Amino acid sequence: MKKITLLFLMLSISYLLFIGCESQAQENNELKSIKVKMVEVVSTELQTPINTSGLLAAKEEVLLSFKTGGVIKNIFVDAGQKVKKGQLLAQLDLEEISSYREQAESALAKAKRDMARIENLYNEKVVTLEQKQNVKTALDVARSNAKIASFNEQHSKIYAPTDGKILSRFAEKNELTSQGRPILSFGSTNEAFVLKVGVSDKDVVKLQLGDPATLEFDAFPGSIFNATVSQIAAGASKGSGTFEVELQLATSKQILYSGFIGKAKILPQKREQVSIIPIESLLGASGKSGYVFKIDGQNIAKKQKVKISLLLDDQVVISEGLEGIDKVAGEGNDYLTSGSLVTIIN
Repeated sequence: MKKITLLFLMLSISYLLFIGCESQAQENNELKSIKVKMVEVVSTELQTPINTSGLLAAKEEVLLSFKTGGVIKNIFVDAGQKVKKGQLLAQLDLEEISSYREQAESALAKAKRDMARIENLYNEKVVTLEQKQNVKTALDVARSNAKIASFNEQHSKIYAPTDGKILSRFAEKNELTSQGRPILSFGSTNEAFVLKVGVSDKDVVKLQLGDPATLEFDAFPGSIFNATVSQIAAGASKGSGTFEVELQLATSKQILYSGFIGKAKILPQKREQVSIIPIESLLGASGKSGYVFKIDGQNIAKKQKVKISLLLDDQVVISEGLEGIDKVAGEGNDYLTSGSLVTIIN
């Protein structure tokens, strides 16, 4: 009887110990699991702005130079000076250039006399057709040389192509300059200003002519300038690898100067497929990148990198990384690491 009682007591103790261990194991598993709330990923089409910056310039901005080289006799304007169409801006010393023109004109006059004589001789059958043709060729060459000399003399002076302003001056009086070397930088006042900005290949495909933009300049804090996309480069810049886009400013009462640095926000008419999540779901944000946690079918957390497009109050717009994902971890996600066991709560 005592043996039966002792055996029953030992079995009871073993059962109680087994139950206690099982409860403890279950409790430990629950402690290891992290409780999180899941949030919906909203997929939509959005007009995502493109933020960039660049330099302000006159729409019609050209470098003025002499057609031929020589000594600069005078430059009549300085940087910042307003000028009228046709106004003389600079000229070379014409003594040598005029001598070349006079020499070419004399050669042309002689070639004309030779042609007149050879015509008479040919009519009298004194010279051959070949001799006449040779003199005619010499006349054509002399006429061309005279035109070139006259053209060079005319372009030994620089005139304002239209009403405008001298933006920069690159030379001084009595300097020896070469053919085509820039002497003055000229901007027309008849044309609007443009902000020249660079955009990436992913952004340039979103743009089209006429897309609206807003601009800001440090010179006018708090002021917003309206603009539109007026030109899009067909190829990338070899230096920067970006595509140059011109934003033409609307008429403004503010006095603007070439060289101002401006910040631009372009609103493409083409809408982009994006995902929107609550801002608390985003972790590790740095610049345009960050990550979220997605939960697989085994309730295991996995880190997912995303690209940030835009912040909207308490939401964040994601352009890449959430394709095919319906939900991400929300409240409690800051306790997660990749591989964490998760308990989803409502």
